[in-house]
Amino acid sequence: MDPELKAQKLVDDLDELSAAKQARDRGLNQRSIAELLGTNQAKVHRLLKAIERRSGDLSPGPEEILLRAYVEGRDRAAVLEELKSFHYTDGQDAPYPSEGRIPGAWGQVVASFAKGLFQKAEFDEISTAVGR
Repeated sequence: MDPELKAQKLVDDLDELSAAKQARDRGLNQRSIAELLGTNQAKVHRLLKAIERRSGDLSPGPEEILLRAYVEGRDRAAVLEELKSFHYTDGQDAPYPSEGRIPGAWGQVVASFAKGLFQKAEFDEISTAVGR
């Protein structure tokens, strides 16, 4: 898939997740949320589970900041300044009964670089600024 289309799809998915949370917070049931989003109840169930796994916190992390910057063509200097001031966390083991790791905010930066959302010089600038 074209990297720009893939990035746009990810941003669209994040927007849908946010819309589902807003609807749930207004007290709508899954069937009503599905109607509102133009999807099915099973997908809404998955969206609400994803929100639950994030403890309801949908504030943008580095990956979302970079995805939106890539898709929207935001000023790169402003994006870099935002990322330099971000509070970074390391990954951690997933809590029982889950397995694997939960990526931290710094892992999102590394993964975004690997996806080509920003250049090596930009990665180095962020890394140096945050001491990574």
